[in-house]
Amino acid sequence: MGEHTATSGGAALYAALPWGVTAAAGLTSDGGVHAATTHGPLRPREAAARTVAEEVGEARRSGLLRADQGLRVLLESDLPVHASLGRTAAVGAAVALALADLAGGPPPEGAAADRRAVLAARPGHAVRVNQRTLRTRVLPFDLAAEGLRLVVVDTGALPRRDPRPAHTAAVEAAQEVLGPLRSVGDLRAALASLPDPGQRDRIEFEATEAHRLNAAVGLLRAGRAGEVGPILSASHLSLRGFGLPSPDVELAAETASRAGARGVRLSGWAGTVVALAPEERVERIGAALNRAFTDRGRVPPRVRAALASAGAHRLR
Repeated sequence: MGEHTATSGGAALYAALPWGVTAAAGLTSDGGVHAATTHGPLRPREAAARTVAEEVGEARRSGLLRADQGLRVLLESDLPVHASLGRTAAVGAAVALALADLAGGPPPEGAAADRRAVLAARPGHAVRVNQRTLRTRVLPFDLAAEGLRLVVVDTGALPRRDPRPAHTAAVEAAQEVLGPLRSVGDLRAALASLPDPGQRDRIEFEATEAHRLNAAVGLLRAGRAGEVGPILSASHLSLRGFGLPSPDVELAAETASRAGARGVRLSGWAGTVVALAPEERVERIGAALNRAFTDRGRVPPRVRAALASAGAHRLR
């Protein structure tokens, strides 16, 4: 939750999945950056290749690597590329951790909220990150103890264009009128001062999402993770205010809810839904999703169940 409030400096709540990115890395003496997957070399403009190059550049700026030192890295992943499940953050965290190990430096902290979450995550816990200060807090999220699972539904649906630039521009323009959203006391009056209805919808979401996230954090701190489902669903419904969930995402969310999920929410900006569900309902939810998509002539989504898992760590 909360990842859509980055522009206004809100907090976000993350949980690590048991899937991710594996990076096998070694230093070179040619100063180059060589990135590949098990399927072949990566083109420099690909997101993973850019992320590897950024991590090497940061290591040089911080003095961790010399200018004549380069990196050769082989990546393997079981996370989809465009599913808003943190694949880019996982690549960056794995490479940063490998660089620190190879060069004998301190563990990396991460320069972005999702990267901080990847590095701080622990099994059975969630991570709250302040997206303005990057301060993190690890919170209990022991779903196994309550017989629950996160059901991750990847529909593969992608928006026709990236919705993030429009959202960022609208929120930044509104803050020029209102000031920082965290300092707004009277939300109704603040919304009335904005002439654009679309802008008002986005600001209302940003402001109210902070309250939903705080409520979820309060439940986690109290050891009541099983009760956050309605908050997830309320957050998802609020995202409809500016047309974010696609038809496939809406079909997945509604189907999972009817099949027994306690709460559902779009993850990120693309086509993945995360549902909180009792373990005994997972198979039923998967079957319902397969049937709902097939009946409409659509490709069924990939459905996987998970618990909050470990973040970035060394394998060997």
